[in-house]
Amino acid sequence: MKTIKRTLIFLGTLLLLWMLYSLVSHRMPSEEKEYDHVLKVLTYNTHGTMVNKSIAEKKVMLQYINEQDADIVCLQEVLVYKNPKYLTLPALREAMKKYPYTYYDFKQYNTKRQFGNVVFSRYPLINKQTIRYESQTNISSQCDVVVQYDTIRLIVNHLESYGLVEQDLHVDSISIEGIKNSSLSRKLRSADRLRHDQARAVKRAIRQSPHPVITVGDFNAIPLSYVYWKIKFGLHDCFLDSSLGQLGTTYKRSGIGVRIDYILCSRKLDPIDCEVDKHATYSDHYPVTATIGW
Repeated sequence: MKTIKRTLIFLGTLLLLWMLYSLVSHRMPSEEKEYDHVLKVLTYNTHGTMVNKSIAEKKVMLQYINEQDADIVCLQEVLVYKNPKYLTLPALREAMKKYPYTYYDFKQYNTKRQFGNVVFSRYPLINKQTIRYESQTNISSQCDVVVQYDTIRLIVNHLESYGLVEQDLHVDSISIEGIKNSSLSRKLRSADRLRHDQARAVKRAIRQSPHPVITVGDFNAIPLSYVYWKIKFGLHDCFLDSSLGQLGTTYKRSGIGVRIDYILCSRKLDPIDCEVDKHATYSDHYPVTATIGW
């Protein structure tokens, strides 16, 4: 019994150390070197473009995004309406007009609104397509970014979320059967299955790319997860591989912070720097920005 207890304590300690390791960047920034090209990439889950907030508040968030002066802006959970009382697609285009190239990959909610991923870029975007997988609301989008004579494959992800509401946290029967049959358990199992399938689809797209890849977005998965490692294998995690000593929480609710938003890139590319801006409180996520050179 004592041996089992010591083993569990040891494994628990290893798990805690790994969680801390994966949350805090640990690599010293590389010495300055010359690059032919440098891209600044921003990824941000906008929480339905600040759903239920006023037009004025949404414009403040969009102004913040503009001020980050990224070369490529990758937004998830962008929600636009036909009704001009709310944020419309023309209004979004106007707010982000400094970017000449755009890619809108929406899932049609209904005739009144659309929801999905959006890319704004200083560089031409070609070969735009949706990565096909099962989901009612989530989406992964890919396109090629043409930087002079080079091409980078960009993949923007918003993988399956649990979609929990407050009533899911109430279980009728505190028993194995009661918990197993609860809406909470059903939603957790369903989302995990879908997210695993989605991660495999994204990984196939990465492997099939003829170009170096930058893949970003909200994975809805922590660094200990199958989803993270399935997608990350063979790639740089820009946060872990640059910017020594930063805390990488990208999502916070009820006082609990986790890292579920990422910028990953091919080994042929060099992550120079990566930051999480915790002063940007417009969404339930924080924006992540990485500088990548080659």
